[in-house]
Amino acid sequence: MTALGSGSTPCGCGGGSAPAPPTGPAPAGGPCGCGPCGGDELPVNPFLALRAAFGMLLGEDDFRVLMGNPRGKLMLHHAWQHGPGVVRGLGVTRDGDELRVLPGLAVDGLGRELTLDAAWCLSLSGWARAWTEAHPPPAPDGPPADGPGPGAPARRTAEAWILAEFASCPDRPVPALADPCDVMRRHDDFSRIVEGTRITIRSAAPAPWRPYHRIRVLLGLDEAAPGDTAGQEALREAAEVARVPAHLRAPALLAAFRRLAAADATALEPEREEGDACPPGAPVTEDHAAVVLARLTVELTEYDGCVRVEEVYADPSVRTALLPTTTIQELLCALAPGIVGAAAPADAGGPRLVAGSLAWSREHTVLGFEVTAPLAPGSAEAEGIEITSLSDTGRGWAADEVAGIRVSADGRRVKVDLDQRPAYETVRVRIRGTGPKPLYGAHPKAPFAGPEGGPPGTADEGNDAVVTVHLPREAAPGRTEE
Repeated sequence: MTALGSGSTPCGCGGGSAPAPPTGPAPAGGPCGCGPCGGDELPVNPFLALRAAFGMLLGEDDFRVLMGNPRGKLMLHHAWQHGPGVVRGLGVTRDGDELRVLPGLAVDGLGRELTLDAAWCLSLSGWARAWTEAHPPPAPDGPPADGPGPGAPARRTAEAWILAEFASCPDRPVPALADPCDVMRRHDDFSRIVEGTRITIRSAAPAPWRPYHRIRVLLGLDEAAPGDTAGQEALREAAEVARVPAHLRAPALLAAFRRLAAADATALEPEREEGDACPPGAPVTEDHAAVVLARLTVELTEYDGCVRVEEVYADPSVRTALLPTTTIQELLCALAPGIVGAAAPADAGGPRLVAGSLAWSREHTVLGFEVTAPLAPGSAEAEGIEITSLSDTGRGWAADEVAGIRVSADGRRVKVDLDQRPAYETVRVRIRGTGPKPLYGAHPKAPFAGPEGGPPGTADEGNDAVVTVHLPREAAPGRTEE
């Protein structure tokens, strides 16, 4: 990816986030390198701690271990438990020919805090010239127009991404003993490292870090392609949760969430590159650690070798915002009234329609289905089942007469006899658990509760089960479409 405008300096009060280092030889990698992974400026040792003892002689390496342990643990926590994003500020605005990034705070993909103390500025006209040089317009298909004069102004749209990256600079030199191996014989060295932020503009979109793919599919945030094994596993779990009755769905969803989260966490691995100098264990490498601030769209006009900036749009919706834990707790409480106040009554245990058991026979004059519990003898009467059909040719609805109902000896299988096949093709079957004569269960004595997975039924009122089927077009005896 090509970084354009990364050499610009901060503007505003203070002139920058870090003091300028003194003149003279600088450590390897430059005074403002890319941070601990570039110049070995800031140690990171999350799993190495100093064990001090009385009388121990401590040297530079011991103090680096002392600094690197808490810093490394904090970075590890930020990177894996929170991820990269903006904590506050870092807004992007335009002021005449300047593009400004306002002060703010963020956390990058390696868990480092990015602080911008003063506004960062970039000349839009200068950036536009650099962009046009890096992206020349395509050659015209036809021959050039006749005449020595310049052509018509060309309008182009430049798109780029504004990123925040970690930067560190050594500061405050103090007298120091000369290293006998240092041929330069320096008698001073930097005593501070100032952490800051470098703003870059890149032409390619960075790849977002989106772990826990199974969880995201379960909650509808990610798609699952046909060959996506993990995603398909999450889709099956989601389908199982959807089949659970509404009053039992919350614990079922929690169980599925835990199973998929365990699988996602087991599959998580840090991103690695061959020859990477960063301490292992970070979710991403240094190349992918930047924080996205905005997507930049600039309308340009090119005419006779000149570039003019027209409209400038900075879309901050592409950034990730890191919310405080207290805010997340309160946002989750917003759902509590719907969960706590809507506690469904316990199901009375009435029989339910077995899913997929509805079947036709005898040239669509007999309808059969199964229930989950035995029906009370004599409770299945013709008024408890309604069958209507809708014409595909616009003739409306027809009521199909139920001639009789037969129940098996065990009370679980029902046969509905019609006087003739339904009049039209689209058939709606309604098995009643409500009204004056619903189907009724034997043990316990409770009305029909509706389909499997439906809302609970009470001991006083059940639920209807409605199933729509489409039969082949065939006129019933004694009925015509003319």
